[in-house]
Amino acid sequence: MKFEDKGNVIYAFSSRHAPVAELAPGEILVVETADLYAGQIHRPGQDWAKIDREKLCPATGPFYIAGAETGDVLEVNILDIKTAPQGVIALAPGTPEPEIHVVSIGEGGVTFPWGLTYPMRPAVGIIGVAPEEGEEPTDRPGRHGGSLGAGEISPGSRVFLPVFHDGALLALGGVNALAGDGKMGGASVEVSAEVKISVAVHKDMELDGPRVETERGIWFYASAETLEQAAVAAGTAAVNYLRQAGLSPAQAQMTAGAVGHLGISQVVNPLRTAKFFLPRLEGLHK
Repeated sequence: MKFEDKGNVIYAFSSRHAPVAELAPGEILVVETADLYAGQIHRPGQDWAKIDREKLCPATGPFYIAGAETGDVLEVNILDIKTAPQGVIALAPGTPEPEIHVVSIGEGGVTFPWGLTYPMRPAVGIIGVAPEEGEEPTDRPGRHGGSLGAGEISPGSRVFLPVFHDGALLALGGVNALAGDGKMGGASVEVSAEVKISVAVHKDMELDGPRVETERGIWFYASAETLEQAAVAAGTAAVNYLRQAGLSPAQAQMTAGAVGHLGISQVVNPLRTAKFFLPRLEGLHK
């Protein structure tokens, strides 16, 4: 089993980054990730002016995936997430009341300073590969992945990403101990963590954009300038999946409309991200 510490980070996904390690399919890697604020927040009430905004949203990596070639699909298995015992929740400058709070994380869940406790739902907030062209900041979502705000990227899930460059150049970070759909105001519980993963490479798979599979079903993600555009794209990805599984265009559209669930992943980035969920369907053969 390999280990990569949070000292090797990037702030943009790009094919120009030199990989920090190589990972072969089936090999297990533990990735240490810094929190969204790169460990700069240690106590409640810290002065926002003293926090270096250029260090926000670090992603550990990138990792060269052996055997991954342009046009392939990368599968990332999230095997486990171990969080630190303390996290941060904040409203950043630009919101009506910018505040910083430190929360405790334990077996009982996440405990807020104002006395509320809720079960922890750890998820990887930033995960992606080098985009097709140029570079994409780690705090932005897109076809390459990035900051999707997807609470479904949790232990037991499988993340699928299109490969645009040989080696894929995978990086991840931004773990949330707790985050609601939409991430209203950007207020999620950010935490440093250790994420255990393994990868697989698919040579004969078509993919419109990021996809997450769990025992419950499949989530399709799409990002666009408006939430309506993102919703249409996410729904279209689900319909395309059903067509690839053998349904006619009409059958795929009707199935998605009857059993699918359209949701909001995040609305805090310049590009909004929508998600469309398809449950496991008996009788569907790929």
